[in-house]
Amino acid sequence: MSRARPLQTALRSVILPAQPLDVILLFDVEDIFSPPEVGNDDSIKELATILVEEGLRGTFLYIGDRALLLRERRRDDVIAAMAPHEVGLHTRSARHLCSPEYVQRNDWDQGLVEALRHEREGVEIIRDVFGKPACALSTHNVFATPHSQRAAAILGLPYVYAYPAAPPYYSVSWYAGALGFPWASPTLGGQPFRAYFAGFDDRYPDTPAFDAHLVRLDQHIDTCLNEGQRFLSLFLYHPQRLRLAEFIDRYWSPNGVNYPPEQWGRYGTPSRYTPSQVATSLANFRRLARWIRNDPRLDPMTVTEAVRRYGSQPDTVTRDDLLEAAQSICAADEILLHTPFSPAEVLVALARAVAAFATEGALPATVPRLDALGPVRNLIVQPEAQGYTWDMIVRRGRELLAHVDATGHLPAMLGDGGERVGANHLYRALAEAYVAIRAGTTPPEVRLRPMPRYPQLAVPIGLRFLQAAEGHVLDPNLDVDALYRHGKLQTWTLKPATIRPG
Repeated sequence: MSRARPLQTALRSVILPAQPLDVILLFDVEDIFSPPEVGNDDSIKELATILVEEGLRGTFLYIGDRALLLRERRRDDVIAAMAPHEVGLHTRSARHLCSPEYVQRNDWDQGLVEALRHEREGVEIIRDVFGKPACALSTHNVFATPHSQRAAAILGLPYVYAYPAAPPYYSVSWYAGALGFPWASPTLGGQPFRAYFAGFDDRYPDTPAFDAHLVRLDQHIDTCLNEGQRFLSLFLYHPQRLRLAEFIDRYWSPNGVNYPPEQWGRYGTPSRYTPSQVATSLANFRRLARWIRNDPRLDPMTVTEAVRRYGSQPDTVTRDDLLEAAQSICAADEILLHTPFSPAEVLVALARAVAAFATEGALPATVPRLDALGPVRNLIVQPEAQGYTWDMIVRRGRELLAHVDATGHLPAMLGDGGERVGANHLYRALAEAYVAIRAGTTPPEVRLRPMPRYPQLAVPIGLRFLQAAEGHVLDPNLDVDALYRHGKLQTWTLKPATIRPG
């Protein structure tokens, strides 16, 4: 199978990969500001129709209010155009208070209650308007919190545009119990982030600019395949941008305020493309859709299909899995991101295995994998107890398991003042004990060492969440402590997704 290649790559032969790149096709549907005569309702239908005509299915992510607006305007034709495609939630509302604002100054549980309330209301809107369940939750603009990803897990949904992504490929990853399709994700050591590609919005009306960006996409696909990347989120369009040359945000909700609807337009409206430019954009969008469909390097799929491929997890942790993890922990003295288990899963599995050995005199062949969440409070780096006897190691491991069973979270610390140890110290100590047991000895004592609070990616991920306060959309005095703290702490749950065989 072959196809015409864009511009300077046209003469290069097509080398078919052993495994095509999995790709989801994304649209963010957001505009509740523009009146119907602007034509942004029609834009949704036109793009959805072209996609079907070119043999593709997309994932349209709707702000809840935008979905309601289609129903209020009786645009049954636009709603019907979604039937061949998947529909997800792009947050309940873009009005303030939005997600970073309603979790600020809250502890984890309070923030999660608010996130779950808003997101659950949004997915119910999607089901009510489109007559089918939401396929995903997603980030709109900078409205992202670790609590929203946990809400996705509770609702049994994946999360699109996640910040956290795990090495080695920084691609589809688990975080806070939810399967995430990442974008704008931090990496370690300057490694390029490849799992997301966008940038066509402004280029569709300008054919030379569109052609140049198509070349960039073509090269990006080759780079992904050459580096072993298996997945790509390909963002195709904000439908509002088919007719609008600008985004709407500053005209109705800047700096954490909501202009009342009667004032919409008082300070202007977004500039518009001409009918000729709209026609050019539609033609170039069709070209891109056809290009995607005919590219043998790509395997286009919906979000639900991607979840089926990447969403499986092992039910148990084997004895050999634990030995490999424990040896790595002892060698590194770090909180490691293991495949296919998160640091929290490894810690709980080690505690279970050591507790079983203390009771039964033998290590179990497997222990159940548990979706434990990260701590809700900061850990300490220096253990206040400097070493534990074997009996004390077993006791603390059992206390950790009891805390996880009771709360669903790792404890930040165990013990009283002056004798406190963190989950991070038990992570290292239980790993050392497990290695010794596998070598045939029961350690009489395990030294407790200073340990990092969380994996190396924790601080970059926490910073990525708090960058929400740096834009023009949110209150510039937003309290970002909860975003930063919980974003870091939940990296204990981070791990790469694995591809289901076959």
